[in-house]
Amino acid sequence: MVAKIPRSGKGLSQRTGSCAGLVAYLEKEVPGQWFSLDRQDVPAAHVVATLDGNKRNLNRAADKYYQVILAPSQAELRHLGSDPEPLRAYTRAAMEEYAANFGKGIAGRDLVYFAKVEHARTTGPQDRAVQVGEVKRGQPKEGEQTHVHVLVSRTENLARYRERTQAGELKRKNPYHLSPLTNHKDTQRGVVRGGFERKQYSERVEQAFDQLFGYERPLVETFRYAYTMQHGTLEECAALRKQVLAEQPSTLPQPPITEHQQVIEQVIEQAQAVEQKHRRARGLGY
Repeated sequence: MVAKIPRSGKGLSQRTGSCAGLVAYLEKEVPGQWFSLDRQDVPAAHVVATLDGNKRNLNRAADKYYQVILAPSQAELRHLGSDPEPLRAYTRAAMEEYAANFGKGIAGRDLVYFAKVEHARTTGPQDRAVQVGEVKRGQPKEGEQTHVHVLVSRTENLARYRERTQAGELKRKNPYHLSPLTNHKDTQRGVVRGGFERKQYSERVEQAFDQLFGYERPLVETFRYAYTMQHGTLEECAALRKQVLAEQPSTLPQPPITEHQQVIEQVIEQAQAVEQKHRRARGLGY
């Protein structure tokens, strides 16, 4: 399971204005069929009006909304089957984790978000095949590519905030502004409290999938494995690789090794050879 929160940029990646452009783009497969926490088949016009209207005390240059992309692996999609309803249920669970991850005591009902399932993806500049010239950018990707786009307001649900304030449940003068791109991570002191730990969110949405659907995830499919192999030390990568090989039955094909992992293992082998040579030398008194 990949959970991405793209940063703001130019064109459709711009988040400081209306979400109308991105919503129109996401209508490209099938018009409508947006859903939220408690609604199905929401029309695009309602998505735009609701998200654009849910903002308060944000300056012109501030992000007004964010996009969360939930992309199950092909193994996870096979586990779910062809019925789209489980994926909608999972999206709602992932957005509960999104709310909880801010550390402010809020839940999914305190957010304003709309989501849409897409079934096709095209190659982009980050794909290895595009970078080496094997395929052109914008080509359809092979295999099952179902994924979910979620558009979520930066401001907490203003209607619910007003109701809770009037009922005396909240003492805050202003609604929360919730940015998953903040550099704060579980901050306990200062003006900003809480934050958003993106690594933790990726782990939590993965765990939510496994618990919701009883998915027995192999170590090689975990976020921890992918993150360690990309960012871990040589020792951490080697230990995790050994654990994967130990858990993989010898009768089954071994998990594929990426170029990055091959380089890591070669460096580890060279380091071990040098260390053995030094030990032998010390043993002989050199």
